[in-house]
Amino acid sequence: MSHARSEPEVHSRRVSLHIGASPEAAWKNVVRHWLERIGTRILQAKKPAAVVTASRSQAYFFRSRLLAEGKSLLAVKFLSPPQLRELLLRDGGQRVPLREHLRLILTVTAEEFASKSTDDKTVLVAKSIARDADRFLRALDELRAAGWTFDEIESPALREIAARFEQRVHECGFTFVHDADRAARAHAQPLFSNLLLFGFDAAHWPLWPLLHAATLRADKATVVLSDPRDEARDLDEAWVGTWEETFGPAEVIPGTNGESTASSVESLLVPASNVHFVIGRDTTQQARAIVALAAKFLADSHCERLGILFSGPGALPRLVATFLESAGIAHNDGIAHLAPSAFDDDAWRAWLELQQTPRLKALFRLLRVIEGRIFDELPVLKIEETLRRAYNDMLIDDIELLRDYCANGSDLRHGNAAARELEKIQVLPENATLAEFLSHTRTIFSKLRWREHWNELERLSRNWSDLLPGNFSKSSYLRWLRELLGAPTLERDDLGLHPYARVHLLAYGNAQGRPWSHLIFAGLNDEAWPALNDELAFIRDEQIDELNRQNKTLNRRASKRGRQGEGHCSLRDGKTLLLGPNEQRQIRRRQLFDLVESVSTGIAASASLYSEALPSRIANPSEFFSWLYFNTHGRGVSQQTLHSLEQQTRDWLKDWSPVDAQKVDSISVGRTGYAFDARRQLRPAGEYEFALRSPLDQEKSLRVTQWEQALRWPAIVWMEIFLGVEPDDDTGDAWAIATGQWVHRWLAHSVENGEKRKFVGVDRADEIRERIWKEAREFRERLAALCSGRGKVLPDWWRSGWSNALYIADCLAAKVSDLHDWSEMAVEYSLGEPSLIPLSEKETLRVRGRIDLILARAKSDQSQIGYKDLWVVDYKTGRQRGFSLKELRKKDTPQRKFRKQLIDGRGVQLALYALAVHALGAEHVQLTLLSPAEQLEPQFHLDDVLVQKDFWSELHRMQETGVFGMLGPVHTDFGFARSYPLATLPIDIDLLKEKWALTHPAFVLEEEEKVK
Repeated sequence: MSHARSEPEVHSRRVSLHIGASPEAAWKNVVRHWLERIGTRILQAKKPAAVVTASRSQAYFFRSRLLAEGKSLLAVKFLSPPQLRELLLRDGGQRVPLREHLRLILTVTAEEFASKSTDDKTVLVAKSIARDADRFLRALDELRAAGWTFDEIESPALREIAARFEQRVHECGFTFVHDADRAARAHAQPLFSNLLLFGFDAAHWPLWPLLHAATLRADKATVVLSDPRDEARDLDEAWVGTWEETFGPAEVIPGTNGESTASSVESLLVPASNVHFVIGRDTTQQARAIVALAAKFLADSHCERLGILFSGPGALPRLVATFLESAGIAHNDGIAHLAPSAFDDDAWRAWLELQQTPRLKALFRLLRVIEGRIFDELPVLKIEETLRRAYNDMLIDDIELLRDYCANGSDLRHGNAAARELEKIQVLPENATLAEFLSHTRTIFSKLRWREHWNELERLSRNWSDLLPGNFSKSSYLRWLRELLGAPTLERDDLGLHPYARVHLLAYGNAQGRPWSHLIFAGLNDEAWPALNDELAFIRDEQIDELNRQNKTLNRRASKRGRQGEGHCSLRDGKTLLLGPNEQRQIRRRQLFDLVESVSTGIAASASLYSEALPSRIANPSEFFSWLYFNTHGRGVSQQTLHSLEQQTRDWLKDWSPVDAQKVDSISVGRTGYAFDARRQLRPAGEYEFALRSPLDQEKSLRVTQWEQALRWPAIVWMEIFLGVEPDDDTGDAWAIATGQWVHRWLAHSVENGEKRKFVGVDRADEIRERIWKEAREFRERLAALCSGRGKVLPDWWRSGWSNALYIADCLAAKVSDLHDWSEMAVEYSLGEPSLIPLSEKETLRVRGRIDLILARAKSDQSQIGYKDLWVVDYKTGRQRGFSLKELRKKDTPQRKFRKQLIDGRGVQLALYALAVHALGAEHVQLTLLSPAEQLEPQFHLDDVLVQKDFWSELHRMQETGVFGMLGPVHTDFGFARSYPLATLPIDIDLLKEKWALTHPAFVLEEEEKVK
């Protein structure tokens, strides 16, 4: 293959270089003449002419100028650097990998070193890279772009990992992008008849090999360079010097209208009266101010091109674009906003979460979004219900073990069907090769009917997946899948798709190289502007100095004296400058001053008063904001200045909003506002406060536990009963729930026919204790066998919890064995469905529930339950204390204390049990809330319950009317608050208590009413 064009072409006649400081002068003296000349010859040329610009917005500027002058654009290609690379490499045979592929290969390499290396330092470095390969990959890219090999890396561990990574990339048939750019110079066949390069400077050193290759592939090339500035003179002079060393000296572009060709900003070129400063209290107010400034500038007759510049994508440019859309201002949104890819939906995210953590919660999320795709035997709700029961039984949320438990669990109604359905949900192996992972993925996608997902994945992994050897972790593979199929796309609003509009939203790095009549520098806060790609966090100052020293050393080695003699600096062939953080800061500073010089009429700067990350802290303005303010007003920026500017901005905006009021549904807003106000008025709960407007025709019955919760979280219970939505509480109290269920189940199974509401003799308590031990051991061995079948063992924490539950169950059984004056007992006694509790002739309370333990004596044929005298025991496995009506405070009575406990939601469950068995014929009932640490003795009696007539009547009114109301906090910084299943705005706690008292007077003590 010929290498004739890869050598420097000194004083080349094919390539002309031009240098100047003014974009307007470059347009008038070089670019326009070039386009005019090309327009007259292009139809006769066999090869196309091309214009390569550093950004698309620059190409739009050239197009708009040509269209304004009525010039033809026929057959002139406007290319961005990626498009240029695609053309140059089209026939080269090199395969440039996607960045996602490089991250995966680097991760696989790092995991291999972490598993095989015996050096602790190497292992730690490899694990760090495996967790986040992108940072190290960017460093390698910078090194390769500068033309250096990985031998320049000082750390032996990093150097070894980088070398192995490079080897694997080549084994997969890939070529690094910068190597491909350099190789493109070897092709002798010209691609372009004429080529124009514009807008490239020292910020584009990584593109030098590509631009050099493109210049060599053109019959004639014109390159427009920018004059070096003091802010980044060394970098810019090396850039210009390298072009001149390769293609000869540059011709100076004369200024327009007597302009100097030098670049220097000692003071603003725009009058101080045309420089505006706005400060928003937050991002939204700042966006409003920016759009208001844009409208003000557009009203100026001298406004030809208005640029709104940002440090990069984020909330501020998104809000500004939205407000411009609402205000009906056409614009070119050069930043755009991210939108999910075609594959990134709820099902995809749920599947990734399930594969990453194959646990119950992740499985439920997936089941809810793919129900109709793969399940045909059992509805998802039945599967969820079955799995929840299985989890509450075993307290292990491993999907494989839950599936086995369902298949072997005879006490689960739909266990076998649920297990068969779960067989359709497959999980990837923990470690495998890429080819094996892809094979498993294809099988899974086929069952999920994700044909498009697999087609895209197969296309992107074709011809190289088999070439990546070695096993690696599932988490790395899933990260690659997420990046590959879930990569977001860029979207713009309808009015943001106008490249020839007067208003342009751009990153400041893409706004250079053209004149502006007005510029708005937006978001000028220290924390946001200018943004660097690679800030070195958690590195000591001396380490940063060492890194900078290494950069300078490499850059000096890459530089040489040019052919023009002393002062002419250029880079050696195959090398570019390595741009570290210091170099990037110099370039950004130079870019900002270039932009200031390019403005002819007006400048504005905006910032936020408070930090976006810490809203309570004042956000410092950037150095550029301070420089601009000082040059305008002759004084610095203080916090008092910021507050004053924010007040002036607020007064200027007043109630102005870019949102078109005609687009707002005033009826909906009015209804929402009415509901908002109604919930905050001091009156009984109405239809907007978890209350029905009118009673339902259908009868509702609540579980006794729901009634107890209704006194604490009435809104949540109301949503559960009338809307059918339940909170997804994750209180971390799974142990307490499982322990209670185990204890209850073991006690129930220890009594023959325990589930059939039968009584047995109390004298069999010792036999019951033995059965409890047997039942508990069988349960443990059953789960141990399930774990063993999957190659797993029961965790130590599970065995410890099981031992604690067995101890509690044995303690409760021992307490019963000490009783001698009670003849019969029943455990897990189920009430009717529902159980009817008559309160008066017209009031009947409907409840459902199951009593833990009933002790009975004095048989009676007139009683439906069979006994006159009962002792109802509700045992708790946690730390909940029992009741004591004997320990009274001053001026307190047993009746008042019991009433207070009921109002607080304590004892409601036991009291309803007492009313239910009384309705079945029991005449004397004593009640106890029993915990393992307390003695089994009566705590209150049926008479204490019956005397609270108005309390039970109020529960009946809630049952019949559906008026519950709201009580308690929605969120709390300290303590526990249940999560609401639907979005609910909080209300002042004290106001809720007052409204609760008005809604349910029976739930307020008399003394409290008198105080109010």
